Amino acid sequence: MSLVAALILVRFVDEWATFLPAGALEPIRREIGLTYAQAAAILVALPAGGILGNVFVVAADHVSRRWLASLGAVAYALSLIAFGLAHTLPTLLAAAFVWGAASDAFIHGCEVALVDLAEDGLPRALARMNAWAAVGDLLGPLTLALCALVGISWRGVFLGGGVAVLGYAAWIASQRLPPPHPPEKRASVAGGILATLRDRRLMFLGVVLGLYGLLDEPLAGFTIAYLERVRGLSPTLAALPVEAILVGGMVGFGAFERIVGGRAARSTLRIAAVLMALALPAMLFLPNLPLEIAAAFAFGAAGAVFYTSLNAVVLAARPGRAGATSAVVSSVGMIGMGFPALVGWVADAHGLTAGVALYAAIPLIVLALIAADRGG
Repeated sequence: MSLVAALILVRFVDEWATFLPAGALEPIRREIGLTYAQAAAILVALPAGGILGNVFVVAADHVSRRWLASLGAVAYALSLIAFGLAHTLPTLLAAAFVWGAASDAFIHGCEVALVDLAEDGLPRALARMNAWAAVGDLLGPLTLALCALVGISWRGVFLGGGVAVLGYAAWIASQRLPPPHPPEKRASVAGGILATLRDRRLMFLGVVLGLYGLLDEPLAGFTIAYLERVRGLSPTLAALPVEAILVGGMVGFGAFERIVGGRAARSTLRIAAVLMALALPAMLFLPNLPLEIAAAFAFGAAGAVFYTSLNAVVLAARPGRAGATSAVVSSVGMIGMGFPALVGWVADAHGLTAGVALYAAIPLIVLALIAADRGG
């Protein structure tokens, strides 16, 4: 039970922590003296660390997942601490990049072990993992709000988070994670990567996952800034639609099996993509806050179902090669990692309304791709 909990809760920790730079975007920008484009570069550096982190994702097929995940968690924690102590943009960028690389070792070491442990129950296990991730998403903004209320700065949040992740590293190190498949049952490192690269459907799904991945913490950060600066809402009210996305995600992940039922993944993905394409623009641009909150909830729930279904298809596509598959697919998904910087540049040049409008277009592109897909 302790092993299952350690694997399931890993994304709870990650989602809580990775919300912090986006959620604290405004105070970080003000204290360090950054433009929106410079602040957005921090949000780009975090996923950019995945370029290096993919080495660790592939390694999860071949080395001890326990050591990979626990050492990754240590580096993750030290990056959080470095972020909290930083006073210049280059230091923040470096800490964010290392943080992003370490997260792949930490998260995927656990996730690949969960794939082997769950076997046919993988969609259910991923839904549980992602439900806890949604709780972490929800606690991220609450943590920042409560700390601000009692006078703890964003720096204190990062320092405390680093100490907490060190404790998680010790927990992972105490577990016996499933070992890699025997050599005779898995491809070589190069073989696993090349086989995935030759799979056109996986490459297509990587593009879709990459686009969906744009609708994460940076979207929340820019949404809050937009609602405060353009719509004139207080920080508390501006956070409500973001919180509604997270609550919707919790519901979508928690009720995944009941929502999907016996429906095929292809049908599930199309329905969820339609709902996302309608809900996100409504959340951003409806003139009524209660309606925005309702749209945000629908967007979060649909996104949870969409992501769980798509991720399960990808991770189960090549048994024994989940690490290589995940590394290649996530590399393809990095096509849009500079998107927050583009949004920041547009916001500086044309205003936050134009910046967040770029986010509203992403679900429409996802829907077009899913509708055009003729795969299984």
